[in-house]
Amino acid sequence: MNKVTDNFFVSSQIDEGDISFLKEQGIDLVICNRPNGEEPNQTNFELIEETCKKAEIDFIHLPMVPGDLSPELITETKNLIDQTKKTLAYCRTGTRCINLWACANAIDNDIDETIELATNAGYDLGHLRPLLEVLNSTSS
Repeated sequence: MNKVTDNFFVSSQIDEGDISFLKEQGIDLVICNRPNGEEPNQTNFELIEETCKKAEIDFIHLPMVPGDLSPELITETKNLIDQTKKTLAYCRTGTRCINLWACANAIDNDIDETIELATNAGYDLGHLRPLLEVLNSTSS
């Protein structure tokens, strides 16, 4: 689990056994940015969703196919971030999650700070700068 901000964390694939730890960490919302069936032995999101519900953690399935960074996904991610719940987003490696977060965050926030927060979480998003600048400029 990589900390991006005090309220947003990203991680690689989780399974139902991780939910009690997430509850202990105060996670209020889990976002799955991964469709089912991407690889063998992947835990289906429905099982994680069911376990989250039992632990009283909100769950959202917001799948992103690699390379499909759509405006709808960015908008929905921004709506979720704006709720300021302590959130963990996961996918296969965490990369889709951090890309979505950065695009959503850049709409209202400084691009250099957005890239720095991602870097501190272990992700180099320098290649996204042109897109983040477009997203930031269209929000003004």
